Amino acid sequence: MTLGQLSILAAALFLVGSAEVVAGPLMTAMAPDFGVPPAAIAYLPAAYGLAYAGFAIIAGPLSDRFGRKRPLQAGLLGFSLLSAALANSSNLSVAIALSGLAGLCGAFVQPNSLSFVADSSSPEEVDIRTARVFVGLMSAFVITPSIAGWIADRFGWRYAYYLLALLAALAFVAVSAAFRSGRAHGGGVVSFVATHRGALATPGVLRRLAASYFWLGSVAGFGVVVADVAARKLSLSPTDAGLLAGFFGLVTIAGNLAGPFVRSLLSYRALPIACVSASAGVFAFALPAGSVAQLALIGLPWAFGYGCGGPLHHARLSGMSTQFRGTINSYHASLLNLGIFSTSFLFGALAPNSLALFFALIGGISLIGASLLAFANLSERRAPTGR
Repeated sequence: MTLGQLSILAAALFLVGSAEVVAGPLMTAMAPDFGVPPAAIAYLPAAYGLAYAGFAIIAGPLSDRFGRKRPLQAGLLGFSLLSAALANSSNLSVAIALSGLAGLCGAFVQPNSLSFVADSSSPEEVDIRTARVFVGLMSAFVITPSIAGWIADRFGWRYAYYLLALLAALAFVAVSAAFRSGRAHGGGVVSFVATHRGALATPGVLRRLAASYFWLGSVAGFGVVVADVAARKLSLSPTDAGLLAGFFGLVTIAGNLAGPFVRSLLSYRALPIACVSASAGVFAFALPAGSVAQLALIGLPWAFGYGCGGPLHHARLSGMSTQFRGTINSYHASLLNLGIFSTSFLFGALAPNSLALFFALIGGISLIGASLLAFANLSERRAPTGR
């Protein structure tokens, strides 16, 4: 796989991440047009995430049966058209429906992008290439909110969605030109039910998929609300809270890039250590902090552990089965998004009354996932499984 192809897949993941955060800085601008309170705009990313999580388990078998390119093309083209349509929505209900449909398209994009990487990589290359592609996803959480806010201030919120539509259309063209239509990966499997059964019967996959929800969904979901966490702990302005969240995003990207080196240094211990670090970092947010600098230091273990461990976890799941890779990646994406939604829901329910309880619950839930991955590593070392 060439650097150009990796860059295209990173751009595709950038779009998936952007759709989750683009509405945040646009809330106050969108609300008057739709005649709703700004908080109601939060239903847009919620609809996107839930639709993504629900449909991903269908998108995976399609890629295993028909190859990666066509589902990825369909996802990008649909994402482009729906983003443009959302910019022309007449009311919030229509916008929510279109955001949900965009989530269905996103469910095709991420699993197929990651499967493309694993299909074209040796076991020695997959960690490095997955980490590079994930820079696209993580950078969306740093870049998109600031650009979207700037566009909304100068041109109106609709142009932020027009830009997403344009970028998705360009990604569609790039994928069409740079990738060949691959063969199906499902072997003799002839039904969706059999595909799902085969994927879930892969030795060791259930434990790792559970960690996708408990660990990765929790620590990624914490990243979605970390700006609000900072604002509540230190009474920060939205701008200052956003800057601190951007700093954590950069640390997460650094973790992405450092992951393969950490893996070569610590071998099989790298993933569980990164996971425990991220979980401990969530617990650490309960510590008192008197300044932005102190809170930034407190959050370093969470951000770096999340950035380092996330791609390593993705890469290991992608390598567990060639035949059912797309389906496994789709289960992973679905459970990850459900974990993000659960964390966001708990934050909304608990943060007004007890941030400390929120930190304890999310830290504890993520630690369950970290423990599952540690046990999975031990089991696989005792009885190695084939790819």
